[in-house]
Amino acid sequence: MKKMLSFIAAFLVLGGALFADVIVKDLGDGNAEVTFLYKGAGNEVVVAGDFTDWQNGALPMTKTDNGFELKKTFPMATTLKYKFIVDGNWLFDAKSPDKTDDGFGGFNGVVDIAKLVAVEKAQASGDTAALDKLMASQSGLKFGTYTQLAVISNFLTRSVQDPTKKGFETDSVQFKAKSYWKLSGTLLPDAPAYIEIRAFDGTKDIYKVSPTGTVTTKAEDGLNTLATGLLFDPFTYLQGDRPYLGHFKAGLNTSYVNIETAYNWAKPATRSTIIWTTVKDSDSNDGYLQFTNGSALQSFGDLKLDVGIVPNKSLSAMGLRSWVAATYGDYTAEVQWDAKSTDADQTKVTNFFKSYTGDLIAGVKGAYGPLSAAVQFIMPVASTTIDKAIGYQANVTYTSLMFGATAKFGSFQPSVSSLYGNGDDIVNNQSFIVLNPWVLPMEGLKAGIDSKLNTTYDLKFADKNLINLKPYVSLDFDKLLGYTFTVDAYGMMDLDLATGASETFKFNEAGVKYAMTEVSDIIPSFDVNYGIQMGDVKMLNTLMANLATKPGVNVNLGLGLRTTNDKATQADKDKNELLAFYLGANYKVAALKNGVFYGAFVYNMDPYSDETDGLSMSGYRPDKGIDDMAGYAKFRMGMKWDF
Repeated sequence: MKKMLSFIAAFLVLGGALFADVIVKDLGDGNAEVTFLYKGAGNEVVVAGDFTDWQNGALPMTKTDNGFELKKTFPMATTLKYKFIVDGNWLFDAKSPDKTDDGFGGFNGVVDIAKLVAVEKAQASGDTAALDKLMASQSGLKFGTYTQLAVISNFLTRSVQDPTKKGFETDSVQFKAKSYWKLSGTLLPDAPAYIEIRAFDGTKDIYKVSPTGTVTTKAEDGLNTLATGLLFDPFTYLQGDRPYLGHFKAGLNTSYVNIETAYNWAKPATRSTIIWTTVKDSDSNDGYLQFTNGSALQSFGDLKLDVGIVPNKSLSAMGLRSWVAATYGDYTAEVQWDAKSTDADQTKVTNFFKSYTGDLIAGVKGAYGPLSAAVQFIMPVASTTIDKAIGYQANVTYTSLMFGATAKFGSFQPSVSSLYGNGDDIVNNQSFIVLNPWVLPMEGLKAGIDSKLNTTYDLKFADKNLINLKPYVSLDFDKLLGYTFTVDAYGMMDLDLATGASETFKFNEAGVKYAMTEVSDIIPSFDVNYGIQMGDVKMLNTLMANLATKPGVNVNLGLGLRTTNDKATQADKDKNELLAFYLGANYKVAALKNGVFYGAFVYNMDPYSDETDGLSMSGYRPDKGIDDMAGYAKFRMGMKWDF
């Protein structure tokens, strides 16, 4: 009987190799083929994870008769964290073999390749003891960390006092260290928890020169202080304080009610049921206590219910958010009511409704064949009258094999606001019209244009009539001609048709990406990105190449050309840094818990994020301003762990 129960439990909990939306196949050479499957609705689906630098290198999935699919080979001793991005929206794979808190109120799917292969082998051999051991490893708290240690040398490429004088001199040398420790899983059965401790996070000067050229920190003194701090009180020295409990979230799940409480930086689960994000992943601050319906109250035949009530002090006052959502087949309706007490005395719950502000949000969505539609509405609910605080939006999408389009209309009065929602979704004093058509005339070729007209909430086009345009084209030559590369391109421009507009047409940016897979036995992928950014007086052209190798060394190389136009003053021209470039590489060291060793030299541009090896991209250009790092250079070298 015990043997039978072990097999059943293993199939249910660890059977991801067979039943979840991830399939793992042992290739017998120390590697495994992992197949990601997505069977939900969507037009474009990509996989983003720690193995793709998340969205920066997200991998497109191939559409099949059963949904979307992606196959990729990994070393056997690899653990993957991932999510799907469906039509631009992040989605946790609820059928992933395992999961971990993402630190933003949601979850990442987890694929422990070696463990899934071991389950399959244990099932095939009937090894009950091995199955019991694997089952035990699924429970309890799992340790994870994001830790970074780096040495950074900062340089000046022009004089601070006189920008016409170019050169190269050391400005400072720093030691940067941060470490966040994460415990995620269950304290007891049905008692999930997520705890994150900031062990340390700080930057220390080893050598520093003032703007006037005076050495304020000598290398000998900086190294002495650094060695003393790391030797005697490393955490306190680097942090400037003792380790700090940043995230705390714990709960209890029962058949009828799920309870969750969180504090400080811990995030609630986001809500984006209809159109808008009505609960964003903001810090919990002083905390919340959330009650949602348990598993026995979530399904009634084909009807699915989602009910929640959340007293909180996330906004530094007594607050409440609550919702009821019902789904029947392809149709969903939701009502959300949010409130925050504005009473002077925040110590008594009886004062909550003496003075309060809030909002009521309602919406419906549904799909019928190739058509899907959604409507959402927001209005104020407060103890005093709030004028002009209503907003609404309607979306309609049509999708077929060769053509599709999305149309949106939204209007928001000047005082509309959402207490817990995303401010990017609801923007005061504006109306907009969106039309995003696309065509797929043949397999492997897609073209379209995203367009948005922005005007005032009361449709005064003479006062505001701004049209954003983004034409794009995508070519998959594997499907077109059998060659394993893709080419994607886009442009971004504005048309300002308001009365008295100083500039009717403005070209903002453009980008082209060439990506190749299966380049050779040792080079699995290679891509080149070209981007151009246009500013008022300057433009920046960038050419960026990324090379991945089977040994695990990844190389980034890029050039930038920054030029001025005829609107530039002499001061603009004097400060301009014409040439920019960077060179970086990283290598994952499996023996050090998949720690990544990285290094980079950047000159007059820096496309990297947070002093690490991850590129920060917007489209096919760096997600930085045109003048970012102009006049400066850096050399950084370090290690990071993220598991």
